[in-house]
Amino acid sequence: MRREIPIILTILIFIAAFSPIIHAEEINSSSTEIRIITSDDFFTIQETIILQGTSDEYIELVGFWIQDGAKDLKITVDAQNLEFEKSDNIYTTNLSTLEIKENSQPTFKIDYKIDKETDYFQKQIIRNTSSFKVTFDENILYDSSNLITGTSIKFYLIEPTQTETTLSWYMILAIVLLLLLLVLAALNLIKKPKSEKVKKRATESEELLSTKKTLLMYILKDIEKKHRSKEISDDTYHKLKDYYKNEAVETMKKLEDISPKVK
Repeated sequence: MRREIPIILTILIFIAAFSPIIHAEEINSSSTEIRIITSDDFFTIQETIILQGTSDEYIELVGFWIQDGAKDLKITVDAQNLEFEKSDNIYTTNLSTLEIKENSQPTFKIDYKIDKETDYFQKQIIRNTSSFKVTFDENILYDSSNLITGTSIKFYLIEPTQTETTLSWYMILAIVLLLLLLVLAALNLIKKPKSEKVKKRATESEELLSTKKTLLMYILKDIEKKHRSKEISDDTYHKLKDYYKNEAVETMKKLEDISPKVK
């Protein structure tokens, strides 16, 4: 019996030492919302996490996964600043003095910065999460539910303002150049005698379509180049490529239709 006492004591000490961690692991996240905001030299990250437990026991230890390179990190719960310890990517804080119950749904806020040179945002899910949402400069980047522990999420950050400007620039460029071509073609028709208008209509149409085709091929090549250099996102790249590719195909079909008439 005496030999068994040290073993029993060891087990009890082990349970006592790790029971806060076990309790923390049983707590899930009812909601995790992450806002990524663009600044001049860095991205500001604002995480709001609502924890959800089932018991009325007090939370002692709770951890959060933060990606490498986080700066000026601050963790608060219900507007109270928390001290934390870092081990790899896990930031652990001790709540034993705050008497926060597991079923009270405490709200944690985590604020930090990452350099723009990082150019991506990463998150490892370390507890089951009912609702998970990421916004980037007020645009929804990711919105999902029922994520399980161990899920890994990673996004490359391309500034939405840059993407929108690029999209608008291509649209404006195409419209302006096409309008100029139409105006020039109309002026040529006005200057020519009526008999020549009828005679030269097909040739002028072919010239207009050929110029349009050249312009569209140039735009497609430029879109491809900007996508390879990550100046535009995958989504914008596919939208632009599909639009201008369809325009190019239609233009080439029209060229094929009028070619026999010109000959």
